[in-house]
Amino acid sequence: MKKTVSIIIALALISVFALALSSCGKEKLVVYTEAGFAPFEYIENGKIVGVDVEIMNLVGKKLGKDVVFENVAFNTIIDAVNSGKLCNVGAAGISITDARKEKVDFSNEYYTANLYVIYKTSEKSSFESTTTDNVTGVYWGSLAGKNIAVQDGTTADLFLTDEIGEDWGALYGSGTKKTGFSELATALADVGVNCDALIIDELPAQMLVDGKSQYSCAPLYYQGGDGEADEAAFDVYAICVTPGQTELLDAINEVLDELGTEGIQKLVNKHLGLG
Repeated sequence: MKKTVSIIIALALISVFALALSSCGKEKLVVYTEAGFAPFEYIENGKIVGVDVEIMNLVGKKLGKDVVFENVAFNTIIDAVNSGKLCNVGAAGISITDARKEKVDFSNEYYTANLYVIYKTSEKSSFESTTTDNVTGVYWGSLAGKNIAVQDGTTADLFLTDEIGEDWGALYGSGTKKTGFSELATALADVGVNCDALIIDELPAQMLVDGKSQYSCAPLYYQGGDGEADEAAFDVYAICVTPGQTELLDAINEVLDELGTEGIQKLVNKHLGLG
């Protein structure tokens, strides 16, 4: 009887060990993101969800890998992906820039977003203008002399840095200041306190001010010269991978191609609560 029990226990232990080996054997794909950028990545019921999450889950399915998302500071993502030690993918509404292309490989572009400015509704007269395409917008010149908030490492941060620091910039020599924040929610809370406005991409801007009547937002524009049309400031999103990860990059591009513009927009609408 004791021998029989011992055999049963041994077989059970072997089964558990085999199951553990099976689960450990499935390779994980670690994705770095910054989950304060709805609808592309945000926290819901304690989980990271969003458009980029759904895209990368499809990539994981294609490659037969479990996808693990890590919520980190946005300005750490590119260097972490470049290293490839802790992750091989960055998916966080990341824009392609020459400096970033020197460190990581980018997927095909999959979304175009206008830059928006958030400001206190009580101050809208000092920000808003009617552009040549007859929409309410904010010209770079309207930010002159103000303290502008951005999220560290974002395209808005890069745009504003150039416009202030380069002699061709719209805000060069204007006394405009930049204040960086690690999180958008913290930056928004400082608008009307220490900062005058916040620059961020269109959809996150609209979601940040939704239901908050004290804030307004509008697209950011370059003002055209005599007889020239105004031009919206915009950026495009792509997913970045560690250099040399060809199979991974190909899989991401295949998923983006399969979704297409219509499929991506459906994901955007879903996470905006529009269906």
